[in-house]
Amino acid sequence: MCGPEPVARGTREPAELVKPPQSRPSGGLSSVYLEPGARWGLDGQRIYVKCQADYFCRPPWRGFLATPTLRREVRALRAWRALGIPVPVVVAYRQRGSRAELALAEVQGGVPLDEAMARPDVDRRGLVIRLARLIGRLHRSGWTHGALGSEHILVSPDDGTITFIDLEKAKRSRRLRRRDLERFWRHSDCFRADERALFEAEYSAALR
Repeated sequence: MCGPEPVARGTREPAELVKPPQSRPSGGLSSVYLEPGARWGLDGQRIYVKCQADYFCRPPWRGFLATPTLRREVRALRAWRALGIPVPVVVAYRQRGSRAELALAEVQGGVPLDEAMARPDVDRRGLVIRLARLIGRLHRSGWTHGALGSEHILVSPDDGTITFIDLEKAKRSRRLRRRDLERFWRHSDCFRADERALFEAEYSAALR
């Protein structure tokens, strides 16, 4: 929990903890829960709720002032969606003092990239091309993910839709594009050599 109660929510029924609480040396705490959508007026869906307390970053767009990390994430989510980059739908964002809470609609049916690439019926070439073009568009727009890897890229097996998740470290920075890609290759070992070459060609074209 990020405090005795989530931000402006009051008492709620127990929710499923989906990620072990993370702490920082400064005392900050971050947790992620999964709740029924009915609690948010969205029947038939599930909602991921990120709760944080004393969990700050210092983004340049705020003059390097201490800012809740979730505030940076919700800003990135809205900016990426405006660019046509698929990301989870923001259900709500609340902030009170040092506490912040971000509710996101579950990406229904999405599986991590490496799992999608391992499916026998997947169009591997088509998936590589779509992914390379999306990341190229993202970087061309001046944004980086900051934690790019197969675990943060969900693919819908039904239609091949790609969705980027966990944008807490996302920021506007052309200087960090190379680092973003280097991390992607370190954390995405599901590509053959020919697929990596195809990715790099499509990425370079999209970047131009």
